[in-house]
Parts: sequence; structure tokens; C-alpha cells
Amino acid sequence: MIDEFEEMQEKLHATIEVYGLNSEMTRKISKKCNDLVNFYYQNERQYHDDNVMYEKYIESLKYLRKITNDFVEFPTINEWNYYAKENNLLNSESLKYISGSSWHDLRNKIYPNCKKN
Repeated sequence: MIDEFEEMQEKLHATIEVYGLNSEMTRKISKKCNDLVNFYYQNERQYHDDNVMYEKYIESLKYLRKITNDFVEFPTINEWNYYAKENNLLNSESLKYISGSSWHDLRNKIYPNCKKN
């Protein structure tokens, strides 16, 4: 399962490079990645500490907090997806799915907890 997900993630990154973030091909591959995650967890939101997806989720949230702190502004979905791709982190759709929250809700949880200069 992990190998399959990593392969899909590589395809997604390559497609973004060629066609861009908002292309139909990118959306199709992103949906396949999300479907793969959905299939694996089958509506269970219980992640074990040694789970690679959980680790990536925690790492991605840590970086989302960091860049929000650094720029004193929560990134847009496009900004985050670009940053996530460049740093091998989970994209906005994966973060929304795993957290069970919308991007707006994630902002409300993260942004108030960041220091303001």
C-alpha cells in the first residue's frame, strides 16, 4: 500500500510539473491518491504512531504552522500545494481529509495559535 501511494505521489508531482496544479490531469491523479487513502482507511480516522501517512500528516501540519508563523499569514490552498510539493509534504486535499476539516477550519485552528509579530 505504501509503495503504491508513493508511486501515485511521484506521478502527481510529475503531472504538476508538466500540466500545473489546476489541470484536469492533476486533479484526476490527486483524486486517485485520495481514493487510495480512503480505501486504505475505509472511513476509519484512527492512525497509529508508526504509520507513514500519519507521520506525513504531523510533519505537514508542523510546516503549515511554521510558514504561517514565518509569514504571519495562513497560506492559500495554491500556496500550500506549491510549498507541499517542493518539500514532499501532504497537499491541502490530503490534510483536509485526514483532519476531517475544511481549509478554512484548519486556518482557524492553526492561525490563532501562531505568534504575531
